[in-house]
Amino acid sequence: MERERTSKTEISSICSSEPSTLCDMLRLTTPSKPEESDIGIFLTPPVRGGNTAEKGNEWAATDTPTVISGHDRSNIEVCRKPLGRFLSFDVKRSLFSSKRLADAHEDTPGSRRLRETAVALSNVTLDTSSGRGDEIKSVVNTLSTDPEVVADGSRPYTIPTVHGKHKDLKAISPDTMDAVLRGCYDDEIGRLTVIDCRYPYEFKGGHIRGAVNLFTRDMVRDFLLSHMNDDATSGRHVLVFHCEFSSERGPKMYRHLRSEDRGLHTDVYPRLAFPEVYLLEGGYKAFFHKHMVQCEPQQYMPMLHKDHVTDLRHFRAKSKSWTAGERANRLRTSLRF
Repeated sequence: MERERTSKTEISSICSSEPSTLCDMLRLTTPSKPEESDIGIFLTPPVRGGNTAEKGNEWAATDTPTVISGHDRSNIEVCRKPLGRFLSFDVKRSLFSSKRLADAHEDTPGSRRLRETAVALSNVTLDTSSGRGDEIKSVVNTLSTDPEVVADGSRPYTIPTVHGKHKDLKAISPDTMDAVLRGCYDDEIGRLTVIDCRYPYEFKGGHIRGAVNLFTRDMVRDFLLSHMNDDATSGRHVLVFHCEFSSERGPKMYRHLRSEDRGLHTDVYPRLAFPEVYLLEGGYKAFFHKHMVQCEPQQYMPMLHKDHVTDLRHFRAKSKSWTAGERANRLRTSLRF
């Protein structure tokens, strides 16, 4: 009994004399809100069986216990996250950030024209003896510095353009398309062809008066081959591409024609059969709702019409087979040069 009374007396005396030591060890409280400088740390319970310093290789140098300023957490270990995680995240973030900056820099109109120039020149054999080298250099310089000249550098664009979704293609508004159809530019245009790139059931359901339906790459190439020599007799033959929204099919066919046209005239660069080509911004849908009188029949058949689900599946499958094996980057090369 005397021993028990003595032990209790000693314990009470210790608590009363040193409250900041043993009593704090016995009292586990919730840590206060960390300061901004302590963001990124987390608390873990102590490892059973001894001090973490005795664990050797089981803990990294960054995992050694630390003490939060202003608080004595003798019974709580404060560990920082492994340094490798922070480093790998920071490195990846810096790498991808620099890559985005580089991509944004390369996608500027000036740099894109320079890349297209390099592609075009790689396909051209300069005949310095005939003086064509200086001519080609002059045309390339004009195309690189003046975005308002047609693709062969011979003259400015005839029809007023707008800023469309596809920055590499010249676009015209539905109102301008209506003005062209009404003959407002007949004094400057020798011939106009509207190329409708929608599927046949869409075309039959309503199209711009006088348009031709070319919805495959082979059709576009055949059209180009059949008009290779027309520019000498018919003057300025202007083309206007479009599809339902001029979002995918129309722009793809536009780029395909320009690429094929450039390839067929490599030996006589910068000559082109169709140097002046446009894209109808908003496509047939936008034009129909504003200028329905210019359409025949005066109707609008959407691509996703419920009565043509089978036709849509058929033409989509055909489109995949038509483009099989073709290099994707070929579609965007040599547009202006």
